[in-house]
Amino acid sequence: MFHKLLIANRGEIAVRIIKACRQLNIKTVAVCSTADRHAWYTQLADEVVCIGPAPAAQSYLNAEAILMAAINTHADAIHPGYGFLAENADFAAMCAECGITWIGPKASQIRLMGDKSLAKDYAREQAVPVLAGASIQGLAWPEIKQMALKMGFPLVLKASHGGGGKGIRVLADAQALHQQLRSARQEAAASFLNDAMYLEHFLPNARHIEVQVLGAGNQLYILGDRDCSLQLHKQKVLEESPASILTAAQRQELYRLSRQLLAELNYQSLGTIEYLFADGAFYFMEMNTRLQVEHGVTELTTGVDIVVAQLKQAAGVRLELPVTIGLQPQCIAIEARITASLPLHQTLIRQLIWPKDVRVDTGYRAGDHFVTRYDGLIAKLMVTAPTRPAAVAKLQVALTAVKLVGPTTNLAFLQAMVARPAYARDTYSIHSLAQWEAEK
Repeated sequence: MFHKLLIANRGEIAVRIIKACRQLNIKTVAVCSTADRHAWYTQLADEVVCIGPAPAAQSYLNAEAILMAAINTHADAIHPGYGFLAENADFAAMCAECGITWIGPKASQIRLMGDKSLAKDYAREQAVPVLAGASIQGLAWPEIKQMALKMGFPLVLKASHGGGGKGIRVLADAQALHQQLRSARQEAAASFLNDAMYLEHFLPNARHIEVQVLGAGNQLYILGDRDCSLQLHKQKVLEESPASILTAAQRQELYRLSRQLLAELNYQSLGTIEYLFADGAFYFMEMNTRLQVEHGVTELTTGVDIVVAQLKQAAGVRLELPVTIGLQPQCIAIEARITASLPLHQTLIRQLIWPKDVRVDTGYRAGDHFVTRYDGLIAKLMVTAPTRPAAVAKLQVALTAVKLVGPTTNLAFLQAMVARPAYARDTYSIHSLAQWEAEK
């Protein structure tokens, strides 16, 4: 097992990784920007290294500074969390060159599956259904316009190396594409240090279904599926596991396609395969070659600490998990993301009290100041129950019981969302949340 692990991330996910390391008696090194000097996660870690000023490009995206921190503190492993450098193949390769274990898939696997365009081409080669789409990298505007018109609007513009909703635009016509292309590229470059873009056919009525996998040695474990259809501005707001909309036959087909996709890769570590589901058919969308934000609901339905499992896999420890674990969920789990809402007039969290009998993953405590520079996440609140109706009812009660005084948040919006009949009936699509907000 590793002696010391550096966490190349911040906030909630840094706290989560520190907790997993403590279970395995691994010492931790936290890195921080000047904006995070007093963050809770820096107090939980065994060591802290400030790696630069507040802008992410000069700190959490500074691969050289992070590697130097790992070398100077004698860390033998680096966990990237999610976001920032988590899907940066060059950074993964740099870790290997420095003799530091990268907690994630091989750099070659990140390059292939972490690039939306290459991943879709690969999926087609593996006979996994994919929506019509193509990379526009290196093309001039007349060529891009011609390609888009040939594909037919509406279309979705995506960052090829993206995630978390960054760089995504839904386009109704060529004029919208021309207007949005520059800003989408700038957003992608700022978030992922790469402005490559991809165009894809748009489905007007679909669900977003994803599959959690863990590759260990010669075994690919499928740890279940999640429904992440409730999104706002391309950011996931609420996630469920398993996806209740699926029949047993559809779930078997979903898992078959996922195994077929990765059959020749000998994929290692955690990954999430994301699909659009419409009219009874699955379409491969992308693969996130990292730990996912919503991993907690999968842990609750399987009873597996997947961060601990990821660390064990990276250290070469044999995993003893049932091959059919994803088909045997122990409960229904739902996660709601509690985020700060703009404009933010108050950053001090004066009161923060969570309801009982729920799981809360957070990087904040009462008395902390919310850091506005990076993302809006305050906490992930998760509930479990034997059935989906019981889980929905429990979530409704839990969201009402949260006591959060300080920054303005989306709590009222979440409470209204889960009270909607369409949510309770499980009859919504990836576009429903935007429609509900517009109605408000």
